[in-house]
Amino acid sequence: MYEDGPNPTKVQVTPVYKRANPPPPLVLIHDGGGTTFGYFMLGSLYREVWAIHNPHFFDGGAFEGGMDEMARLYIQNMKDAGIKGNILLGGWSLGGYLSLAVARFLAEDPEATIKVLGIVMMDSPYHIPYSQVEGLTDDPVLEGIPAPVQKCFDRCDEMLDDWEVPKWDGPACNGKPVFFGVGGRRYSVAPGKVLYKPFQGTWSSIEVPEYEKPLESQSEKTPTTPPPTVLIRATQPMPLPEDRTEPFIIDKYRGDRTLGWAGNTPDFIKAVLDVNSNHYEMFDRDNDSQIKDITAQLNLSLEILDSIGNTANPSFGGKPKLDYF
Repeated sequence: MYEDGPNPTKVQVTPVYKRANPPPPLVLIHDGGGTTFGYFMLGSLYREVWAIHNPHFFDGGAFEGGMDEMARLYIQNMKDAGIKGNILLGGWSLGGYLSLAVARFLAEDPEATIKVLGIVMMDSPYHIPYSQVEGLTDDPVLEGIPAPVQKCFDRCDEMLDDWEVPKWDGPACNGKPVFFGVGGRRYSVAPGKVLYKPFQGTWSSIEVPEYEKPLESQSEKTPTTPPPTVLIRATQPMPLPEDRTEPFIIDKYRGDRTLGWAGNTPDFIKAVLDVNSNHYEMFDRDNDSQIKDITAQLNLSLEILDSIGNTANPSFGGKPKLDYF
């Protein structure tokens, strides 16, 4: 990432595969600080990986059209880079929101040359416009932040003051059970449940609140539905100053294993994986074990998204057991 450099930038190339069809490329979108440095520290994700940075990082400019303008620009940037066909999207924090916005615009475009098969959100909690939140909406003060990064954070807060998460007409995968493989096993997860992996724990199924579709949004038209999504969740809240009891806005849903998404949006999160970190240290460049862990969880997430709906091929390496939840 550098001024006047390519955007998106290719982070990893496709390795040599023995199988005929390589997995879809992954496009990772920047966090609120506008950079993609963390994505360059990741270990191999065994596919082509691209990273999109905030094009206003170097000049401090604003997107007058807010998050939606960013999403539309990033779609054009991907097209200009030659990205087409099936892809996976993802991002840390703000990058998760932008992935949803990009996916929504592509889903409603009948002439789109890019199809989002799935999303990986890295600690992107459910968002309510800050202007509608009761209580504090601030984040912790981070020491030693470079001025361009802080400017991007400030611009980000301005956009999130009014931005609403994309609206969908129905749940992912048409509200049907999903089948996928991960870690040498196959799973079937029913609507109203999510496959969950705690840090250093085993997979299990958890029930999540159901979303009640507003009556006024009922329609007979073909519904526009979100891509299946895997959420990587940081488990640790940010430390609070001595005189504060209310959590920072980034930790508003920290105790909820879907970070507030279940019950507030049509069902789209199919799996949740925990990492032993707080939000801001998920890509700590000085913590090699943390980078290895986030790489491992990303690979599990991608394995899930690669295999969702692949009922035609019952084998995910040998003959793994099918677990029904």
